[in-house]
Amino acid sequence: MNEEPAVLNFYIYCKKNCPRRVLAASRNYRYFIENGLRPVDDPKKADLIIIHSCGGFKLTEEFSISTLEKVLKIKSKSSKVIMTGCLPKINNKALTPYDGVLIIPTEDLAILDSLIHARTPYDSIPESSIIHGVNDLYHGTFIKNLRRNLSLVRVIGFNGRLLTAFKRYLRRKMHHTSGNIYFHEETYKIVTSEGCLGNCTFCAIKFAMPVFQSVPEEQIIENFRFGLKQNYKNFALTGADTGAYGIDIHTNLSNLLEKLFATEGNYKMILVDLNARWLVKDYEELFFVLKKNAEKISKIILPIQSGSNRILRLMKRHYNIDEVKKCILDLQKNIPNLNLETHIMVGFPSETEEDFQMSLNLLRDLQFSKVEIYKYEDRPGTIASKMTDKISDTTMNKRVKILAKAASDFAYRF
Repeated sequence: MNEEPAVLNFYIYCKKNCPRRVLAASRNYRYFIENGLRPVDDPKKADLIIIHSCGGFKLTEEFSISTLEKVLKIKSKSSKVIMTGCLPKINNKALTPYDGVLIIPTEDLAILDSLIHARTPYDSIPESSIIHGVNDLYHGTFIKNLRRNLSLVRVIGFNGRLLTAFKRYLRRKMHHTSGNIYFHEETYKIVTSEGCLGNCTFCAIKFAMPVFQSVPEEQIIENFRFGLKQNYKNFALTGADTGAYGIDIHTNLSNLLEKLFATEGNYKMILVDLNARWLVKDYEELFFVLKKNAEKISKIILPIQSGSNRILRLMKRHYNIDEVKKCILDLQKNIPNLNLETHIMVGFPSETEEDFQMSLNLLRDLQFSKVEIYKYEDRPGTIASKMTDKISDTTMNKRVKILAKAASDFAYRF
């Protein structure tokens, strides 16, 4: 008489605020569920532990390695540990000291079929739009995180907004110490493309990306309508290069938005990581669609990175800052309640005080509702990591603090 095979328990880690990687982890969760595996609330109980790593920044690489080290200490002897995500492609050397870890690039996760004797193949599981069943990467001990955040306070300045964020962080960490975290969101995420057409000199994430490929329009529209039927009200169009949508299939983002917004309903849309390059290139069409459907747009995230044309050229961002300002000022004039956010990098190699002042002027002139400010750092294999004239950490910290205050002072208030 044949015995039923034992049910495997699994536990999935992922960086929770990576919009693309966390969806891949959620797909992984659904794949395991479809194949009869069982999620557990403690990695010690898991037969299979999979870490969707992040290697885009030094800190997220640290979180990925910390998670791996924690797992190797607490796992049972028979459990398997899998490392996937960006880190193996960005800095595989960081993983060489760890024996017994199965490294699987994200694009090769179908290998799991043979590992778990899958009834439902990995490739038959659709991309996820809902985050579920995923646990945040381990960020270190509570004390270590407290020190890290106190250091951040010293750099940026202890204003009211940061205090609110800091309290939220403490609540999350207290919850984390008491057990498992599954994070659920009210936003239905729709991936519009894979890969990136950019070649930014500071970016290592592109090394872990596939060749750029747009998702067919019909598939995106069908996914959007499915989300509406599930009573979602908030949607986010996301991709590593959202603004480049359609360039490989003879359409563009404006056409896609026109078709999506033609759907009746009470909903809001976020456009994530719309490179200013595409805003300038396709501005007339985009303006028409955005103006016509302003009430359906929650926010647009436009990473600009710098207010200096010289730095933008060194970054290979492919746009002129005056053209970007012209487009954004026109949007703000004609769609006054449009919520615009941006990212600014501080301390790119050779950034002068004049270059920095141009970024400061950018925030003053455009008054974004939110600004993510981060310091430049060398990442393996990037062109910028080989550049000379690096900016000291002391100077970068000073500039971050000044920009953070300016972002708060000049922020557009709704």
